[in-house]
Amino acid sequence: MELALAQLGKDRDEVAIAVLDSGEAGDEALVRVTVVDDDDDAEVVPPPLVDDDTVGGVGAVARQILEDLLSRMDIHAYVTAVLTRVPGQKGDIEETVTLHVEGADEEAMGLLIGRRGETLRSLQFLLNLLVSRRVQKWPQVVVDVGNYRQRRQESLEGLARRMAERVRQTGRPIMLEPMAAYERRIVHLALRDDKSIYTESSGEGEHRKIVIYPAK
Repeated sequence: MELALAQLGKDRDEVAIAVLDSGEAGDEALVRVTVVDDDDDAEVVPPPLVDDDTVGGVGAVARQILEDLLSRMDIHAYVTAVLTRVPGQKGDIEETVTLHVEGADEEAMGLLIGRRGETLRSLQFLLNLLVSRRVQKWPQVVVDVGNYRQRRQESLEGLARRMAERVRQTGRPIMLEPMAAYERRIVHLALRDDKSIYTESSGEGEHRKIVIYPAK
């Protein structure tokens, strides 16, 4: 996996992963890694259907594994699972399980999130890998700690709107700081209906940034 990411020059949030062979215990899994273009992904986002009462299957497995990981890390937290169903481009239904982690120890929650969510993204990738070995397919499991992702989304949307206004006023493009793929999608989506500006991604891997341009 790490070799494939290095060869592609992408980070974990910028690829789709399919497990072709989960491997025996102690062996490496055989996976197919496909690059996902965050600009293309931003074009169509159908409204999700959320169901927090019937999470089973992958959701139950993911929750069990995450709770075990947290226990081994000596972190006392409560995990709840929410299932989101979104119509896929081929007419099928894509399911995403979001695991919400809440705990009284704010320091421990902060450590799980890490600087700019780096530890949280690594934890999420590890969880997806462990779940994939159990269910024999690559799942779509999102981990959120202390509602960090929601707060980060609101912050990024606010930043996007402020920078778009500055571009309109100055008539000059603005380059934002490097962001993970899912964060860039948030910015693209926040500004996609604004006809006075447009956004593009620039750079490679973890140094990839969004540039906001005045409309031509």
